[in-house]
Amino acid sequence: MPNVKRATILTAALFLLLAGSVVNGHQLFYMAAFLLALPTVSYVVGLFALRDLEFERETPEAAWEGETVTFRLKVRSRSRLTRLYLQATDSLPRWLEHARGEPVLFNVPAMAEVTVEYPVRLQKRGAYVLDSLVVSASDPLGLFSVARSVPSRAEILVYPFPEPVPDLVYGGADRFGVEEAVVARVRGSGIDPDGVREYQPGDPLNRVHWKSTARTGTLNVIEFQEPHAVSLCLVLDLEQGTDVGEGKDTTLEYLVRAAASVAQEAVRMGATFRLLAGDDRAAAEPGRGTEQLFRVLGGLARARATDPSPLYQALPERLGVVPAGVTLVLFTARADARIADALTHVALGRSSIGVVFADALSFAPDSRINSEEERRHFLDALSAMRAHVVVVQRRDGEGVVADALRDARVYA
Repeated sequence: MPNVKRATILTAALFLLLAGSVVNGHQLFYMAAFLLALPTVSYVVGLFALRDLEFERETPEAAWEGETVTFRLKVRSRSRLTRLYLQATDSLPRWLEHARGEPVLFNVPAMAEVTVEYPVRLQKRGAYVLDSLVVSASDPLGLFSVARSVPSRAEILVYPFPEPVPDLVYGGADRFGVEEAVVARVRGSGIDPDGVREYQPGDPLNRVHWKSTARTGTLNVIEFQEPHAVSLCLVLDLEQGTDVGEGKDTTLEYLVRAAASVAQEAVRMGATFRLLAGDDRAAAEPGRGTEQLFRVLGGLARARATDPSPLYQALPERLGVVPAGVTLVLFTARADARIADALTHVALGRSSIGVVFADALSFAPDSRINSEEERRHFLDALSAMRAHVVVVQRRDGEGVVADALRDARVYA
């Protein structure tokens, strides 16, 4: 459209010049000069359209994969002139997509502040950094466009959406005939005394500590520790080269979603859990509840398959000897029997082990990450140590399917 307008003005000016030459009309020459001057004046006005404007972008700190969120652009004007027909184009990284698919149009009144909203679709989990956006303005005649890159750094963390994992067994200390690991302290029906505190309404009277009550004159009760049956350690294999597939349908993406599902289930069970994935120390500390869930989800959102060391080497160093009763849940796409050996050494037969194995050959048949023989040896080793195995496969017509493996030796 601007090209059409410029061509129209030029054609009209040439016509006036030609007509003025034929009829010797000076007024026509003045009109032609005025038409030719319009684009220049309009361009100069357009150059000042973005002056005295300040821009600030606001994004949510975190959101869920697949969600559509609202980004906000705050524009403050220090000019006494209204700015019309402005537009903003956000340079979004891959997997963040404009929900409307068009630039954001807005006007800014003189000496005012406006907030412009635009929806963004979060297609894939990750930690995204936004650096700048481009704001452009047109001159009054719409002949030219002036653009300016506006630095506006922002970060958004996109949590993975949990992918259900079938029949993954969670063990506890009480299931292995060893002493229980105390992981929570609550008022209730524990068996180990943990001190004396002041009576509160609802406390059983059979827990009144009469000696301290007589000594202090205040009714006191015995505090107990309550053992918690389930404690989970989630281990995500991030060895370089193990992320096989394309886009969102990769081994790592499905393992991340499966780990998110297990973490969510841990909260429902009231379990203590942690995540070992790269160098994320916040998620690696044991914890319980919703806050711990979002620490783990944050670690999963940042996970990238960039670890140069194979897991069987890194596992003993990162885990040490796992305390009795802790359930280990490993998420991996690498079929290596040495991983099973490393799990045996860190668990010492005192912990339940679950493995979610993403079959890379089903995601990319030409993948060389695992051979058929390596896969069989790996699953046989897991079967020998009585691990609970879930195999994630991509199947034609069914998409990605997760099946609990009853007998690893018959897997093909």
